[in-house]
Amino acid sequence: MTDKIRKEFRLDKEDAAELLRDIADSLEDEGQLNMEFGDNKLIQPLSGKVPLRIYQDESGTELGFQLRGE
Repeated sequence: MTDKIRKEFRLDKEDAAELLRDIADSLEDEGQLNMEFGDNKLIQPLSGKVPLRIYQDESGTELGFQLRGE
């Protein structure tokens, strides 16, 4: 059974940029994304398509994307 992770983080700019670089590198060069969040580990196989959602309101712009397996 797959464990579900539901977390929200507030990262500084440098940490956010590093996270996005790690995700980009995994999408370009790897078959899966491996990450650790404290006691939780995230392992996600990756496919070629990445659905992207953009939401904007008076607070700012939210970008969301879903990493899917084959």
